[in-house]
Amino acid sequence: MKPNPAYPEEIRGTDVSYARICQRRLWISLHSDVITDGTEHVYEGKFLSERKRKAGFSEVTLGRNRLDSVSISENETCVHEFKKGRHLLECDRIQVAHYINLLQRAGFHNVYGIVHLLGSRDVAKIFLDPETWVTLQETYRLIEEMKLKKIPALVRNKFCFSGCSLVEFCWGDI
Repeated sequence: MKPNPAYPEEIRGTDVSYARICQRRLWISLHSDVITDGTEHVYEGKFLSERKRKAGFSEVTLGRNRLDSVSISENETCVHEFKKGRHLLECDRIQVAHYINLLQRAGFHNVYGIVHLLGSRDVAKIFLDPETWVTLQETYRLIEEMKLKKIPALVRNKFCFSGCSLVEFCWGDI
């Protein structure tokens, strides 16, 4: 039987995202404190964070998670996540699904998410439908398994050189 987390609040949204991108990045995130302050991707993230704050959004902490913003009305709750890309990625979708799950577990109802794609004017609505729920549970199991494994071998993917803050750690000075 594969491990399944009893408390998803202990799993960070970034780790949920990493699980859908790169198992090595996930393992490093779970097992060490690698400093990633010097990459252009980190600087871009800080710039975008400042931009959304100026637009009136503020972070919300839930367990070990920092959600970009949450709006709560009388009959619904919406998670807002800001991503720098032009396209909704599977890793973004499942990260928002994780946040929806956390809010539902905390007692909120009618929860959905909106991913704001800052490279375009597009937004994507995310719901925790049955298919997404299955993917989220598989992701949780992968994260729990990765806690017990040795560091995975290097596998080059499209994110290595276009968004990973650990590119120098994995691939050396390029």
